Amino acid sequence: MSNIKKNDNVMVIAGASKGKPGTVVSVDPKKGRVIVSGVNVRKRHEKPSRTNQTGGIIEKEMPIAISNVMLLEGNVPVRTRRTREAGKASVRVSVKTGKAL
Repeated sequence: MSNIKKNDNVMVIAGASKGKPGTVVSVDPKKGRVIVSGVNVRKRHEKPSRTNQTGGIIEKEMPIAISNVMLLEGNVPVRTRRTREAGKASVRVSVKTGKAL
């Protein structure tokens, strides 16, 4: 189970987009990849179709490895762990501060 979820604020810690913050658009836990808004943007050629009448060259966010992103607490990237309190579901907790995220 991943500690990164959809709509989390994350920072890229490795690769060409290192240091860029963004919001997680989608997570693929089986492949271990995430799509982050504004990160790893590539140009793709698309043919005209019913959904895209004009076609042409579009910019698309491509997936990156989930291990290359860290969750942000404020504006600081933090490691996370899961803890379970009695009678409650597991909660993501910051390793640095101990606060629930």
